[in-house]
Amino acid sequence: MYKISLASAIVFFPSLCFANDSEIEVPKKYERTFPVWAQEAIDRGYELPLPFGFGATYMTMEQPLVVESVTFSGLGLVDDLVSIKGSEAIQESDTTTFRADMWVLPFLNFYGIIGKTKGSSVANVTVNLALPPPFKPVESAPFDFILDFEGLTYGGGGTIAGGIGNWFALLDVNYTNTDLDILDGEISSIVVSPRVGYQFKIANHNTQVWIGAMYQDVEQNFSGNLADIGVPIASGKFEVNQHLANKWNGLIGGQITLGKGFDLLLEGGLGTRKSFMAGIGYRF
Repeated sequence: MYKISLASAIVFFPSLCFANDSEIEVPKKYERTFPVWAQEAIDRGYELPLPFGFGATYMTMEQPLVVESVTFSGLGLVDDLVSIKGSEAIQESDTTTFRADMWVLPFLNFYGIIGKTKGSSVANVTVNLALPPPFKPVESAPFDFILDFEGLTYGGGGTIAGGIGNWFALLDVNYTNTDLDILDGEISSIVVSPRVGYQFKIANHNTQVWIGAMYQDVEQNFSGNLADIGVPIASGKFEVNQHLANKWNGLIGGQITLGKGFDLLLEGGLGTRKSFMAGIGYRF
């Protein structure tokens, strides 16, 4: 029985921070502390977003995982007799996060995130029992093993952004830890997301559209108690090694200002990892 799949549940995307209807208008003198070098940027003709922001994001994701090995321990004599075979699993997850950010420099944003992930994975597996001679090994019929998980995720990251005219580019990197209810310890992940896009106005609302890619590097070796995944063996432990079927996927998205400092963001993930994200942010 296996499949501790959490791999994509800990993916996060920061709200973009580009010029909107809450832009800093060209001032005689920039009065705020952040971002540093704001006055120099404004004097050169750049438009800056307001320095501080809060946001909430919801993401749903589905992706395939490749299972390398599953082992049990704490079963006494049965440890060396039982093995599990399985090659692929499908993971689905829903994640809600809250974010606070600050533009430290005109081109550099730092942020912190906290949220909750809930999901499940389904793997098609067989259980093998190696009996001593003269008996032959026994293998079960394939069956779906379903694992439900949830937990707290927290972390932080940074975004480097720049643009020429109406075109912009950014690179976002974040690091998170997730404490799932079925595992010993925490799971860490690094997500890198480059994007390029174009900004324009729709009915006087500043709008950005972009394409990009997402890279995920998620810790894939984890262990826990069999009792926590529904196997009634108090002393039993499991260990699972697995990896993402693909670490990269495509992105397409957009953001529009709603007025009074608020903006709305939508983004979809393309490829073997499919996702949909919606977020709302406020800048001041």
